Amino acid sequence: MRLNEINGGLSSIKKKEGKMKRKIIWLIVSCLMVLALVLASCAPAVVEEEVVEEEVEEVVEEAVAPGPEEPQYGGSVTFLISQTATEIFDPAINTRSAETAVMVYERTGIADWAKGPGGTGENSFESTIHALELQTGAIAESWEVIDLQTVRLTIREGIHFHDEPPMNGRELTVEDIYYTLERNNDIPQNLWYGSADNPAYDERDWLVIIDERTIEVWYAEPSGGADMINGLNSWVYIVAHEVVEEYGDLGDWRHQAGTGPFIIEDVVPASSVTFRRNPNYWMHDPFHPENQLPYVDIARGLVIIDESTQLAALRTHKIDRQFVAWDKAQTMKETNPELRNRRVLPSQGYVMFVNVATEPFSDVRVRQALQLAIDQPTILEEFYKGDAYMLVWPVMPNWVSEYTPLEELPDNLRELFEHHPDKARELLAEAGYPNGFKTEVSIGAAWLRGIDVMTIAREHLAEVGIDMDINVMESSAFGSSLYSRTFGPLCYITWANNGLNDALGWASGGWATRNVETGELLSMSIYNFGGVVDPVAEEVFDLYAATVDTVERSRMLKEENLRQMELCWEIQLPAPAGYLFWTPWMKGYHGEVGMGPDPPEVNGVFQFIWIDQDLKYEITGIRGVIK
Repeated sequence: MRLNEINGGLSSIKKKEGKMKRKIIWLIVSCLMVLALVLASCAPAVVEEEVVEEEVEEVVEEAVAPGPEEPQYGGSVTFLISQTATEIFDPAINTRSAETAVMVYERTGIADWAKGPGGTGENSFESTIHALELQTGAIAESWEVIDLQTVRLTIREGIHFHDEPPMNGRELTVEDIYYTLERNNDIPQNLWYGSADNPAYDERDWLVIIDERTIEVWYAEPSGGADMINGLNSWVYIVAHEVVEEYGDLGDWRHQAGTGPFIIEDVVPASSVTFRRNPNYWMHDPFHPENQLPYVDIARGLVIIDESTQLAALRTHKIDRQFVAWDKAQTMKETNPELRNRRVLPSQGYVMFVNVATEPFSDVRVRQALQLAIDQPTILEEFYKGDAYMLVWPVMPNWVSEYTPLEELPDNLRELFEHHPDKARELLAEAGYPNGFKTEVSIGAAWLRGIDVMTIAREHLAEVGIDMDINVMESSAFGSSLYSRTFGPLCYITWANNGLNDALGWASGGWATRNVETGELLSMSIYNFGGVVDPVAEEVFDLYAATVDTVERSRMLKEENLRQMELCWEIQLPAPAGYLFWTPWMKGYHGEVGMGPDPPEVNGVFQFIWIDQDLKYEITGIRGVIK
């Protein structure tokens, strides 16, 4: 079982009575970051489409940075979406509508395309999560941290809603930001739900319009500036009050009027969503500033559930881009050498959660012994055929300011990712288990590859005297055992730690709620499956929340990453790489995973790409827009 969409019910968690140390912004930002990439889809088999031939201008092979080709307008791009994307459209229901919302609506900020592989290269775009310094303004022209509780947004001029009733191209105003945040606060399915319920807001407003282009957002409790801005740039899709007032809600696909690059043209439930180009979109290509985006006339999302059918659609060019699992990538390279591909980071860590309340795992020496006994290099090279990453927990490699590469780790940490059975036996003897012990790891029945990995790990642990049974559980029962912490001593899962603070905070005790006066532990993160209580981690995150300086915040998390790595609250194993494949006529694209800053928003890249229609015709016999 994969838990790579860990989003269950965070917005419904209510504050306990009494003074609490945690703040709503941690809830919002952290919940965002544990969401992962949702790409599986379902649909009837793709059928042949009528092709409309159209004249295509000759491509000018003139050297224009960053590439030699001049972009073309027109053509279409086809990609996979989930079935949910054909059913839920209100952007306020944002854990489920992001696949379409990112095409139709906009947020205050997005990842900076100019800093990606096609530009300066500062951002690898191997993930859908992007640090604040790698983001740029969208609806917000700029943002400013006034203090630990206040962010000021300056709204960009010249942005217009779609030229569709009832908006008819009205210009976006600062009142639309105000309305959207207030609306999100009142919708239970929204991650901002209840944000303004803190009693402190009885004394002052949380949203204040300064002038016609400026709005301030005030948080009841202090939070570092990056977290406040990320909270605004994430999942807050700006809507217009006129649409809600006329139709009652935004549930119908026909009633979507945003400011984004595309307009929904048609929806076939459980089959497809078709978008057409927004001719009045404000954004221009950062590499060709004279060119208004988007380039493609039609963007189509297809629902295909079966993996083999997805791969067949990619092989036959029925879709233009798709993520391919590590164990299928080599075959795809061999059968379709014309496809471009890129290896990308996993969107989750692969870890054994340790129930620290179960003996002997309260002893750090026992946890370290498990980590040392499992032959990590062999699993990476032999099981994953070298197509995996060794160190992706607690912090992912794309967080370059907070991550420490394996080769730069101190010796005592680097050896945790090698294979040292002798040292494992020494630690077990020191902990009082010279002959080892018997234990059990639980795993969901649907995750066959995970069961294979645990079978290998069981053999490695047996070499140091640890007899580990594998408890294969029905998937729903396994999921319930995680959240109730009743899975036994160990469990093996994937955990979406692609956000900066996910593992350090949610998984490993950093985000707990205590009574300020008594110090009593009132609650811990629902994703802290191991039941970790770590006062040092709590102190670090309190200080982190009270720090604005980004360099100092990065330093703090870099140190905490190493401290928690040594504690082995979770036993981490190699994480398989992912692969992106795309058609060769999809130009201006270099394998960027998504615009983020959140995982489901992988479709945001299509506003920047263009289609080489001559090349497409040469390979497929199709030129122009598929109707």
